[in-house]
Amino acid sequence: MTTFQRRPVYAAILALCAHAAGAQTNGNQVTTETSSAPAEVPPQAPVTPAASSQPAPAPGAQIQQVTITGLRSSIRSAETIKRDSVQVVDSVNADDIGKFPDRAAGDALQRIAGVQVGRDRGETSQVIIRGLPDVTTTLNGMEYFTGNGRRLQYQDLPVQSIGGLDVYKTATPNQLEGGIAGGIDVRLRQPFDLKGLSVTGYVEDRRQKVTGSSATPTKNNPGIGFSASNRWKTSYGEIGALFDVAFNREHWGYPVQWVDRPVNVHSVDANGVGTRLGGGPPAPLTPDARLGELPNVGGIYNAGDRDRGSIHGAFQWKVNPNLEANVQYLGTGYRARSAVDYILAITTWTPTLTDVQLAPQGGYCNTPEGVICPIQSAYAQAKQFGGPYDWDPYTATSTWGVKEHTTSHFLNVGLNYHDGPWKGSTNFGWTKSTFVNDTVIVDQQIPGASVGVYTYGADGHGGYNSVSTPTSPVALRDPRAFVLRGMVQNWGVSKGEQAQWRGDVSYRMGDGFISGVDAGLRLSTHRASFQGAEGHSDITGDVRANPVDAFGPGFEALVPGLDRLGGPWLTPSRDFLIDQADAVRAFYGAAPGRVAEDPTRAFGQRESTNTVYLAARWKTKAGDIDLSGTVGARYVHVARNLNGNSRIGDVVTPIDVNSSENNFLPSFAAVVGWRENLQSHLSVGKTITRPDFASLNPALSLIPPTVNAPGTGSAGNPNLRPTRSVNTDATLEYYFPKNGYAQIALFHRDINGYLQNMESDEIIGGQTYRVTRPQNSGTGTLRGAELGIQKFFDFLPAPWSNFGAQFNYTWIDGDNQTLVSPTSTEFRTTALTNVAKKNYNFALLYEGNGITGRLAATHRGSFVEQIAEPRFNMDRIVKAATYVDLTVSYAINKNVSVQFDAVNLTHEKYESYLGSPMIPRDIRYNPTTYGLGLRFSL
Repeated sequence: MTTFQRRPVYAAILALCAHAAGAQTNGNQVTTETSSAPAEVPPQAPVTPAASSQPAPAPGAQIQQVTITGLRSSIRSAETIKRDSVQVVDSVNADDIGKFPDRAAGDALQRIAGVQVGRDRGETSQVIIRGLPDVTTTLNGMEYFTGNGRRLQYQDLPVQSIGGLDVYKTATPNQLEGGIAGGIDVRLRQPFDLKGLSVTGYVEDRRQKVTGSSATPTKNNPGIGFSASNRWKTSYGEIGALFDVAFNREHWGYPVQWVDRPVNVHSVDANGVGTRLGGGPPAPLTPDARLGELPNVGGIYNAGDRDRGSIHGAFQWKVNPNLEANVQYLGTGYRARSAVDYILAITTWTPTLTDVQLAPQGGYCNTPEGVICPIQSAYAQAKQFGGPYDWDPYTATSTWGVKEHTTSHFLNVGLNYHDGPWKGSTNFGWTKSTFVNDTVIVDQQIPGASVGVYTYGADGHGGYNSVSTPTSPVALRDPRAFVLRGMVQNWGVSKGEQAQWRGDVSYRMGDGFISGVDAGLRLSTHRASFQGAEGHSDITGDVRANPVDAFGPGFEALVPGLDRLGGPWLTPSRDFLIDQADAVRAFYGAAPGRVAEDPTRAFGQRESTNTVYLAARWKTKAGDIDLSGTVGARYVHVARNLNGNSRIGDVVTPIDVNSSENNFLPSFAAVVGWRENLQSHLSVGKTITRPDFASLNPALSLIPPTVNAPGTGSAGNPNLRPTRSVNTDATLEYYFPKNGYAQIALFHRDINGYLQNMESDEIIGGQTYRVTRPQNSGTGTLRGAELGIQKFFDFLPAPWSNFGAQFNYTWIDGDNQTLVSPTSTEFRTTALTNVAKKNYNFALLYEGNGITGRLAATHRGSFVEQIAEPRFNMDRIVKAATYVDLTVSYAINKNVSVQFDAVNLTHEKYESYLGSPMIPRDIRYNPTTYGLGLRFSL
């Protein structure tokens, strides 16, 4: 049992607020605007009505309602949720989502205070709350996930079906455990949200501008959605039904130029000639020489076609004034064909370099092995060291032809009952999700290629000045310059299925100190599995065929490439590898069809969870200060069975483990009503995050060294334990008359067992692989502050009263105890990975004269992505980035509007480096997207 004490974070808030307390009304009460077409206020927590943490209204009292049509009113309803909740919560609501260039749930979340997102391949792929990725996701309070993970892939869920998104930064006993950072509840639309018949839809087209690759063509990306909802009064009660469907197609490109970590050391003389050194401690070969390290430089042109679609249906039946039944179904699907087109020049092994330019001496030259400065540019003359295809540098292109799809189903059936002081609900949920991936990879080499390479250019990143052979000055575009290397094929099927039930009951006790009691039970069975295999093949004999001679001219494709790597390059065709995979397999002597399943890669897990919670709602007064809140605990018992195979090096060990764990999660939350428009939220509680199922999977997945030297691998760790945290939060919130608020929030997290990836070299089949496995770290701390304000300028004369602004700033600091090595028991203090210290969101709003607009900037500061990358144990750091988005819509009439969107107007990109910007790593070019849409409502 954890004993909670008042922390300094509380003292700071209380000292700040004490002078503001006066004889005022309850700070929790708010008068909201009504309209002729009201919609019910969304629930205050991602739970059933019976589990609400707020006192119920007196019998016969009129429940105030908030309109969710229009930008102002949707922002206002989100403010109401924030103000009335016993928790620290921020929301995005209904039209607020629809009035922004959002196709998926993750895009809409990035504007919330304390929320940062990760972008990958033109999509929002990760949502982070206050610097931590450990977030639990629910749909209407029920757990939801994609594939064999524990969380939703936010890009899978379109905004068409969403009524609102609530980000809970603190937890109460009635909420699903599983996220030390917080929780996100997705409120799906329901027919009783609307007054009556409603028919809406949209058609749009988007065009994506890929930066970093001027040869990439611009293509159309259509989208369409339709929704219909109605409600009827019948002799059997009131009935409502809703149906919506959405479909989006995208042709995307995502160029990446990478600089690999350094491996070898060269002795560079005064004439700019570098000689690769052998083993042992590096030392200059001559007195005037300096030591330099040359990493490998290459790139990836990622591109593909993807379709995302969804079908959502909801049914509500108000049987009588006390009983309501509801059913919701959500089905989402994803289909894609894509290519990962590599280009690489492995120059670090070249025995002799010329025209070497070393970085000037500085702190970035200090390594554990002495003063070794980065080589910023060099010419690597081709050198043969063995047979006809054994050359340094090793220059090659490669294509991964990828075909994949995801299908996910979610069904929720619920009953809500209330009678006087009693409320009760029961909900049954079922989720099933499958992700399937098939990949064929073929590599091709340019023997005898010489490469002019730079690792640090004008913008701080690397590239190629030239790639040539004695017979071809532009070898990357000469189909006769290539010979075929190896083929790799792999496939994987990830599945997850869960049945869950929860029952909640609450009793309102009156006006005493204990105003109510909430209790509930949750039962869940979750199964996760993976099946797959990988096969490696190569040409037999002493002669390697030219790709065109082997497969015909249709085998080669000229991909747009990267400008900094010389533009387009030839590589195997994605469509050929996917559509004629058996012909490729036959050439390499492999059997048709998928590689036979590899039992050493398979894993299966079954996790049964039994949960019970009990909480008391309380309220009192301290002089003229209103106090209310909740106190209670959640008890969770988990039983797990894990079976699979662990592979370390060439040793494979079967695993069949039964385990269990118990967690007692107490929490306390209070709302302090200093006066009518000024309040504070105070909260302290214990939370956990369980490792993803894939992180527990011990099976080893390898990428062979034929593409990117050396080979890489990744595996899970069946010995992982949950991450635990004690979370403390305090806020001070002022609500302006009519609309808007300003707030300051302080937070503190005491974390134990945070998951971090550790890397080590393993010899597998005679090859060296960099293998990454997750480990629990030691103790850590995360602390920070949020500042936020939003307001429409309705106090100004027209036209300025149509403008508004939103601004929030989050400062985060933290540290962690990280293992010195994967096999060590010794810890050292390091930064928390993926935690940016400075983050902000700013939006300029406009609504009036039929025009709605928003110009928004989202900034995420620099952060450490990986601790102590070898060879020189430098942290990999990601630079700060600011994304600017714009949307403007015009209502032609009350039923039809047109909308223009622009995403990433400033062409922002991802950039990383090792230890210092003088040692760059990746530059990833996020696209800029422009869209034009037509929206209608009936």
